[in-house]
Amino acid sequence: MKLLFKSIGLYDEFIFESEISKTQFLMNLKKFIYKSDFSIFEIADYSIPNRFEYRGLVNDDDFMIRRRRHFFDNNIQNPIIRGLICEQNGITLIKIELSPSNYSFIKILILLSFLSIILLNFNFNKNDDVTFILISILMLIIQYFILKRNIKKSKYDFKRELTFIAQKK
Repeated sequence: MKLLFKSIGLYDEFIFESEISKTQFLMNLKKFIYKSDFSIFEIADYSIPNRFEYRGLVNDDDFMIRRRRHFFDNNIQNPIIRGLICEQNGITLIKIELSPSNYSFIKILILLSFLSIILLNFNFNKNDDVTFILISILMLIIQYFILKRNIKKSKYDFKRELTFIAQKK
């Protein structure tokens, strides 16, 4: 799945370096993250306290988080952020990967399958059919660019959060 996301431009990764210790970094990171998994029956994002900007799991060597949605936030396609934390020579290295959630990708595949079914079943004699197909293609393209924009935006926001977390007090 990662290779597919890389080939279509829906995957990003970067390495963040910090001079604070790994344990201090993890302690600061846990202050921003509401501990939960990504199951369907989990508590709704808008009922999480406001001090938590992210939700997910943080372990000793890695984390998997997602930015939480707010009450009237219609942006439901926040990417999943995975990180691997290691410490070398007093410097904490965090390798971070951003990729869309499986829900977002499945939604694109469903739109694509509907489009292919429509293309196989319609005759191209009428103008209405061509208009319907063009609108379907446009919706698919817009969905792709929304996912791509959200990954770039999340990368920028998470870099800012990491810089704030890594500052020595």
